[in-house]
Amino acid sequence: MNSRTPKGHADYEWAVKWNRDALGAIGVWPVDDHGIEKFLRNLRAMVAFVLITFICTIPCFCSLIMKCDNLTAFIDNLGYFIPFVITLMKFLTIYGKRRVLLPVIRMIAEDWAKRKTDAEEDVMIRHARVGRTFGFIFGTLAAVLVSLTLVLPKFGVTLRYVRNDTDLRKTFPIPCYYSFDVTRSPYFEMTLIGQLVAICAGTICYTGLDNFLGILILHICGQLENLRARLANIGDSVRFDRELAGVINDHARLIRATDAVERTFTMLLLALLLYFGTFACIYGVLFISVSLWVQTILPRQARRNSSDKARTRRQSPFNNFSLACILVNTFLQTFFYCIAGQILATKSEGMYDAAYQCEWPHLKLNEAKCLILIMARAKTPLYITAGKLFPMTLLTYCKILKVSLGYLSFLLTKL
Repeated sequence: MNSRTPKGHADYEWAVKWNRDALGAIGVWPVDDHGIEKFLRNLRAMVAFVLITFICTIPCFCSLIMKCDNLTAFIDNLGYFIPFVITLMKFLTIYGKRRVLLPVIRMIAEDWAKRKTDAEEDVMIRHARVGRTFGFIFGTLAAVLVSLTLVLPKFGVTLRYVRNDTDLRKTFPIPCYYSFDVTRSPYFEMTLIGQLVAICAGTICYTGLDNFLGILILHICGQLENLRARLANIGDSVRFDRELAGVINDHARLIRATDAVERTFTMLLLALLLYFGTFACIYGVLFISVSLWVQTILPRQARRNSSDKARTRRQSPFNNFSLACILVNTFLQTFFYCIAGQILATKSEGMYDAAYQCEWPHLKLNEAKCLILIMARAKTPLYITAGKLFPMTLLTYCKILKVSLGYLSFLLTKL
């Protein structure tokens, strides 16, 4: 057996470093600390939660109720409010379930640190790279959207639904309604800085938890694949009882890890599926309506009455680009959850098939009977479910996508 533990551990660190640093910056990374470190971590988490809740989420909800006077403005505002609600759900989920997730993180670290064959490490690296690839895509799209939201208003361009008579120098990155006059200094500057920090913290939580959950599931998938290979070759082992005991213990360990992940994220995944369907509809309507508005209605109104032109929405080439980035990120996010759940179900079913490939006809009768335990347990695949209702698989993704497109076509007929 050849060990490549240093390289494997380095690959593991590379896979989780961004998540550990990013989620640790807002105090939600699962870690067993004490004393002053625990106090500072809780302080960072409290500051991030207060900023996201009271600077962005609640004021955005107030703006949604009090300041949206047409369908386009309502949809545009809803596109900011729903992501902040999902961000708060993610924040509270991972912060409240840190003790549940901590043993899973320790298990992953032990799997990377222990001795293993070259083939086993290659399997682990391959699954870790899938998570890193999706994490890089999510991080890039989020960074582009946040940069456009924060930087463009400095150049007289905004991605929000505003009128031409709006002073962009006094426009916030997200639509919010406050009970005090935010147009006066220093209230405007203080509120703007609070929104900037809250947006950055929310983006870290939003994208970081996606990648974190993907790494957990994909690591379990890699361990199931290695376990399947060990079970398929167990008939050639001279220490059958010891090898079979190791396979059973590892299989039970992976089942417990999957149950911990599923219990932690099941309600959040249900909310994310509802969010995916709702977001696909509202942003699809907004994307199409904005394009039609710019190409047909806006020039017609401008020719008919110049006063109408003064009340129309500012448009820039970045509007459709930002909407496209949001749609792509939302679709990829849900696809990532579903593909990870599909891989988990497929790998767990492979344990059942591996029991038939271990040359069991050549085993002793009592040894062959021991395989029944693994076959009975592996007959039921491991699933990550959404609210204990829908398994996160590609079939679920296709069904939700079909329903979302149906509602989108219905909404377009009402425009």
